[in-house]
Amino acid sequence: MLGLDQNGVYVLSALGITIVVLAGYGLYLRSRLLGLRRRREPAPTEDHSGRNVIAAAPIATTAQVANSAKGPTTP
Repeated sequence: MLGLDQNGVYVLSALGITIVVLAGYGLYLRSRLLGLRRRREPAPTEDHSGRNVIAAAPIATTAQVANSAKGPTTP
């Protein structure tokens, strides 16, 4: 095979796991740094995202409010 002794497979496994963990951590750090860069940039003036809307306009409705929970009353 590769001329490894009895511990060679374990050493290669540990090395592979270490590389995978470090690569994942590197991707995590990259994601965090890109998020910080995005926060530093000024927001566009025409941004219509839900976070920038102060209040929605009221919706006109024709529904009437009930006078009592018992139902309609007759005069």
